[in-house]
Amino acid sequence: MGRLATDTTRHTDVLVVGGGPAGASAAIRLARAGHAVTLVERRTGRSPFTRGDLLDPTAVRELGDVGLAPVELGAHPLLGLRMWAGDRSVAVRWPNGGSHHTPGVAWRRSDLNRVLLDTATAAGVDVILGYEATTPIVERGFVRGAVVVPTDADASDMAADSASINCRFLVVADGANSRFGRGLGTTRDRQWPYAISTSAYFDSERSGDSWVDAVLGLPDRNGNPITGHGWVAPVGDGTVNVGVTVLSTYRDVLGVNALKLLDSFVDEVAARWHVDPASRLTDPVRRRTPLGGSVRPVMGPTFLVAGDAAGMANPFNSHGVGAALMTGRVTAEVLDEALTVGNSTTLQRYPARLDEEIGRYHKVGRLSMRFLGRPRLMRVALRSGIRSEDAMGAALRIASNDLRDDGAGGAERAYRMARMMTRFAPSW
Repeated sequence: MGRLATDTTRHTDVLVVGGGPAGASAAIRLARAGHAVTLVERRTGRSPFTRGDLLDPTAVRELGDVGLAPVELGAHPLLGLRMWAGDRSVAVRWPNGGSHHTPGVAWRRSDLNRVLLDTATAAGVDVILGYEATTPIVERGFVRGAVVVPTDADASDMAADSASINCRFLVVADGANSRFGRGLGTTRDRQWPYAISTSAYFDSERSGDSWVDAVLGLPDRNGNPITGHGWVAPVGDGTVNVGVTVLSTYRDVLGVNALKLLDSFVDEVAARWHVDPASRLTDPVRRRTPLGGSVRPVMGPTFLVAGDAAGMANPFNSHGVGAALMTGRVTAEVLDEALTVGNSTTLQRYPARLDEEIGRYHKVGRLSMRFLGRPRLMRVALRSGIRSEDAMGAALRIASNDLRDDGAGGAERAYRMARMMTRFAPSW
């Protein structure tokens, strides 16, 4: 796209910094509610990096709430997860925790982001690609906009190429380790968990498979089971997404090289998935994602923080899309009320709304993963769980936050007990 005019200042009701699932879903909802919304996204096309492409039913339902049907838009439907521990496996279908059954899908993150941005444009959002918000515009202590700069600008030309966008409210949604959020004072609680992930695409004859492989207890260099998992997600387009995640609650997390772990995992699954380890289609990139609501604050007098920028990814499995879409929804609801009634104090409801939606679940997840960070306990959990389809089904319902409405199942009972225990445990 061309350069923004640098001699004028744009004005909008809401400026959204970041065009991923959190920012785009908030922008779509606000524009449909009749508000003027500008969204700034630093990338201009398909992301060159592989991300986790698996969307569980909760994420699919959030997309449905903004009118998107992933399978109709090209996503690959999935029946569930085939969970592995050693040479044992249990196939577990997606839980039917809500009022109706929703499938999971595999959908390339770059395709998901493109559809969300196209939907935002159709809703009336002013989508500006190829620009990065670098500096908040602050007036009398209130954030009133941002200075934006082309992402391809030379360092010596940044000042000349910069433009200003003023707003009544601002949404920070520029992803994990948010640069713009840090400029507003957001920080990650270092006692709380984070995930280290890496993945790559490979050609595979099994790309049309209906099941995801989730391999638990990957061995470290000493043969101890790692807190985390490996995955193979069939994308349905001739490729599979292969990746690994290590959670920081694992006691020797600093001794794990995620890129080498990925290489060994690819070797392990190559024959089963008809993958050539030497012919990966993308270079893996190591990513660190804050989990479980570990970033604070999530609001200021005129701004809200959403998605990975707020550390909202699931502490059980490090999935972030569902939580990002949820925070985008809550962000839009709070800002719609603030814009409608003209009262910025409405933003103070945002942290409480997030806590109602996911706060207790995050605490259960953080404590559970800390418990399983000990290899001895991890071995016991894997040995007992992998022998039972019911046990693994319960684990999947909890990990995907898709518990049954009637609360009568084993997963629901276990989760209620864990919630009771968290009342007496530290927040980490």
